[in-house]
Amino acid sequence: MIQKNLRISRTQRRGLSALLLGVAGAFGIAAPMQAQSLIEEQGALAPMRDEYAFEGEAGQAVTIQLSSAEFDTVLYLVGPDGTELEMNDDYGGTLNSTIVTTLPAAGEYKAVASSFSGQGGSYDILVRPASEYELVYDRAVELMTSEEFGEAIEAYTAAIALDPSLPDAYLGRADAYWGQVYLTEGENFKGPESLTPEAREAILADYDQAADLFASQGEAEFAASIREQAQILRTGEAPETDEPAVEEDMLPESSPESQPDS
Repeated sequence: MIQKNLRISRTQRRGLSALLLGVAGAFGIAAPMQAQSLIEEQGALAPMRDEYAFEGEAGQAVTIQLSSAEFDTVLYLVGPDGTELEMNDDYGGTLNSTIVTTLPAAGEYKAVASSFSGQGGSYDILVRPASEYELVYDRAVELMTSEEFGEAIEAYTAAIALDPSLPDAYLGRADAYWGQVYLTEGENFKGPESLTPEAREAILADYDQAADLFASQGEAEFAASIREQAQILRTGEAPETDEPAVEEDMLPESSPESQPDS
């Protein structure tokens, strides 16, 4: 069992320069409540790399997540023979990192926490069995990266069917609809006016659903930004703000408008 084989070790290598690498990602993915963690630790990262070792089995699907509010994370997975298997910089439209993969062989693997710029700070790292949703969602992300938008739409739809309560797949699917139209139109792409009525309605439906789900999860600001994009797509105009107009007599004395005519 995974629990019996779990061994965690940490090695700090100071003085290593940050590896300035990155890959494209889509939206982050939520951990299923029933998944049991292989690693769940907290740390503070100086300009270096922290390594966390865990035992894996051939064919085992794992999710590795590295997040920080203080620096741009970079995550690596190193195999039992010391080979770097995967790397991720930004995932899910954030500066956090996620790797979803199937381990090729049994042995000791290392999840390596690093930063993009060499800056240090506090972070969270998590290694656990991957859910079916995560595997399908990650496949959709890969298809987006390779601009296979039609297949990406199908993969996001499959992810939504597995767990319709997670908003990221809706946003990913909306992006895939945009990408599909962009590839079709090529140099003739003119933004929203290039959308077919069917694509427009599909994108708006996904925007609305994602905004509602993000709002229900406490992400009110992000939900509002999605709704703003939806309104622009519907009407061509941004929503009005609550900021009052600046009256002339409220301008500072140093402004040109407040100076008397010469």
